[in-house]
Amino acid sequence: MAEEYEVIPITPLRKIEQRLEKIEQGSPGYTAVLKDLAEMIKENQKTVDDLIKTNSELITNIGSLSEHLSELTKKFEEFMESIEVAETSEEPEEWTKIKEENKKLEETNQELLDRLKKLERKMKLMELSKYYYQTGGQVQKTRPETY
Repeated sequence: MAEEYEVIPITPLRKIEQRLEKIEQGSPGYTAVLKDLAEMIKENQKTVDDLIKTNSELITNIGSLSEHLSELTKKFEEFMESIEVAETSEEPEEWTKIKEENKKLEETNQELLDRLKKLERKMKLMELSKYYYQTGGQVQKTRPETY
């Protein structure tokens, strides 16, 4: 097979090459703005990730604190029940007050646990919605990382 050659003017090709180089290099101001914008987006995402991690740790710590308070309340109630009152079958007023305080503490702890569960659920929903909006509403095949 014989190769065919064609003679074409080189000037238009040079102009296209120069124009392509300008496009590839980009204007200095525009490139700097894009770099700054990309850096701000990265910092923002890092801050959001750190906040989510901190909130998750906080929820975990508060949950364990609430559990420990519940255990302490149970032990204290057992202790109070095990003490026998000498010479009287009635409980002193102080003990009644203490038991009432224990019941209030137990109710408060339960409310705290309920609030923590709601907060954790909201955080999970926020995390899922973040991935939903990042994908443009399309379903991903991978699950988002849970904390």
